[in-house]
Amino acid sequence: ALITRLTAEHATMALFKLAASIFLLASSPAYGFTSPTTLITRSKQISNSNNLSHHNSFFPSKIAISTTTTSSSLSALPISSTISTVDISRTIIGLLLAQKISNSGYKKQSLSKSGAISAFLVASFSLATSFRNGLTLLAFYWTSSKLTRVGSKIKGKLEEGHTEGGERGASQVFACSLIAVLCACVRRILVGNDGPLLSTSVGLLGDQLTLAYVAFFACCAGDTWASELGVLSKSKPRLIIKPWKQVPPGTNGGISFVGLAASAAGGTLMGLIHGLLVPGGIASMLPFNLPSMLGAISSSAFKKEVLILSLVGFIGGFGGSLLDSVLGATIQVTYYDDVEEKIVKRSGPNAKRVGGLAFLSNEMVNVVSTALSALIAALTARSLLSIMI
Repeated sequence: ALITRLTAEHATMALFKLAASIFLLASSPAYGFTSPTTLITRSKQISNSNNLSHHNSFFPSKIAISTTTTSSSLSALPISSTISTVDISRTIIGLLLAQKISNSGYKKQSLSKSGAISAFLVASFSLATSFRNGLTLLAFYWTSSKLTRVGSKIKGKLEEGHTEGGERGASQVFACSLIAVLCACVRRILVGNDGPLLSTSVGLLGDQLTLAYVAFFACCAGDTWASELGVLSKSKPRLIIKPWKQVPPGTNGGISFVGLAASAAGGTLMGLIHGLLVPGGIASMLPFNLPSMLGAISSSAFKKEVLILSLVGFIGGFGGSLLDSVLGATIQVTYYDDVEEKIVKRSGPNAKRVGGLAFLSNEMVNVVSTALSALIAALTARSLLSIMI
């Protein structure tokens, strides 16, 4: 027990140092990230200029201090990256919250041991990039865990290996989070602090990564909600590639009206949450002079943020679920046991294949569908954002 405790403490400290290192490179409260290569290039330009000819080398701290007295071109340079109190506080809160949630999931059997460790990692990094990113991720996991318990006895009769808590392992956790968390980290490093759409100074990249993040979790939520609620539908599902063919509940690629409605609702909720939690958003709805005091965005920008992200969530949830179903019906095999009268994971004496090919596992299908959803959202960002202009 002592060894386990010490190992956990060392792992936590290592993660904290890693997150702190990321923010040491990435943080800049107002201007976003300035890479070391960019700083060196600009230093050469500055040292060669007439205004700063007396400098033999470039020191970011000196440049930041002297911006008020140098030329206008120099004052426009980004402030050198420094870790802020907000970043440290958010990272610490993220680590503590992630630890609490992963432990709770493990105790409630919604996460296996490996799943709890994985959930701690992705939640810590997501919360460290911004509270909005972290809370969107946690909203997905919380709703998914709750829905897994709905009708658990019925699901146990229909699907092999179903447990009351829906215990998820590392592969399931990473399949439904890793790409999005990477998008959040890349945005934090290359763009800077989280903020509303159309607010970054690096072109479309920041907005593309934000939309990809939302579309990813919208697809995850859409697929999960559809699976957890659709299987409880009183009417038999139909195979998406052969809509005239009824299939057993739980069949990969099977769809129902209940499942489709649930996928749209789940995706929309992810987009709505991400939009409502935009920095400076809720503050814009406060009365008197409080919005300006709290650094709020305009109320019109807030409404457009919620609208566009809810739309992305709806499309990602509904469309992503359909994409996942198509993949499940074609390249993911489904076996049905006639004796047990339930969906099973492997072929056997009484189990027959009722659809798909044994090409990808359920986790891999999730990875493909969520990655494609995120990619499509990023590639269509310009068109989607035209709604806000």
